[in-house]
Amino acid sequence: MAAVPVLVMPLKLWIDRPGPLTAESGYYPSGHTATAMVAYCGAALLLAPRTGRAGRGWAMPVAVVLSAATGIGLVLRGYHWPLDVLGSWLLCGMLLALLVAALRRIDNRGAAGSGTDAP
Repeated sequence: MAAVPVLVMPLKLWIDRPGPLTAESGYYPSGHTATAMVAYCGAALLLAPRTGRAGRGWAMPVAVVLSAATGIGLVLRGYHWPLDVLGSWLLCGMLLALLVAALRRIDNRGAAGSGTDAP
């Protein structure tokens, strides 16, 4: 969550894009979409291993639907252009992919150091 404003705010200042219903600028990428995606998908990543096989089957799809609904809602209400939302989804998708890779690397190190065979 801390990485979202660090990534989003400099882009908003650099691109300085106006919103759909206002002359004010700083709308690309969508900070609300980015925060929602990282929160929902991050929660799914944390919940899935602790809820067993069933949790892995529903946690991430629910997070993706909630993230998509947030972004679509922002566009439909006129707060953001579709590209604002798409940019946030791509940016946070990369951020979450890096998080997953880091967590797997940490998990693999823990399994190798414990003396047990990792699956």
